[in-house]
Amino acid sequence: MNIALACDNNFAPYAAEVIASVLRNDKNVNFFLLSDDLDKNNSDKLSEMTRQMGGNLKIVYVDKGLFKDFPMPDAGEGVSHIRISTYFRLFLPLLLPSTVEKLIYLDCDIVVRHSLKPLFDEDISDYYLGAVYHTNDAPINNGSFVRLNIPQSQGYFNAGVLLINLEKWRRDGIYEKCMAFLHTDADKIVNHDQDVLNVVCGGKTKLLPCTWNCTNGFFYQFFMSKDDRIARIYKENIDETISDPAVVHFAYRPKPWEMICVHPYRKDFIKCLKMTPYKKVNYKWPTLFELVEYFIKPQFLGYGRFRRGLHKNS
Repeated sequence: MNIALACDNNFAPYAAEVIASVLRNDKNVNFFLLSDDLDKNNSDKLSEMTRQMGGNLKIVYVDKGLFKDFPMPDAGEGVSHIRISTYFRLFLPLLLPSTVEKLIYLDCDIVVRHSLKPLFDEDISDYYLGAVYHTNDAPINNGSFVRLNIPQSQGYFNAGVLLINLEKWRRDGIYEKCMAFLHTDADKIVNHDQDVLNVVCGGKTKLLPCTWNCTNGFFYQFFMSKDDRIARIYKENIDETISDPAVVHFAYRPKPWEMICVHPYRKDFIKCLKMTPYKKVNYKWPTLFELVEYFIKPQFLGYGRFRRGLHKNS
């Protein structure tokens, strides 16, 4: 099984947490870690931890000069967790050996709770990707259907967990198509590589069960009131899914390394982080703005309230 991640030195502890959470469920996993600045201290820690837990890690260094003109958020937009490394997954056909024909891509704000083998074994031979979709009216879409000229019937997926048919990407020139869109339509991009992949690959992306990328929205109380096509599909098994998800994705702030995070599966993330060499990582206290924006407002107005009593911590 092949898994790719991307991080910089700041996110090395969270990459370690993801790797540890994978390896507590699956052994003999080949990890490819993409980075532009990972230093020897972090690379040694990650490599040794992965080896001791029964996996293999190859660190792939990327020239960040390739990304100097790519759209990035302005300071103060509330997305300080976004790094230029988010674009690295677009380069996977070039960066990984040609023998790697299929892989799972994972963001570093994730905890894996069950084996990923059933996900890896999904048949995507006719697709570029397998992914979990947002509901059509999700705020995180940022008006994607109009902005990117995507039909609502196609939907908009989250790129934090991707099952990638890399052989088909190479055969059909997906990297080249992504670069073309970045250079001609950069002014339309808000959600970075996620926007690019939805435009280029959205027509051939397999909708996966939301257990494989259980983002915050599936846990919120208001999810049960949604009624678009995607919501109806996922609501059929939502109680069962959020009670024991395979992959929890802390897609929105506050992140689990922030002290104001009240996500029901934060304890799982912290448990896996303590399995790594970064167990003493410093947790981030909020500024007054962050406290109001990411905790008080969501709780007071209701849009950030989690459903309770359905969750199993591993």
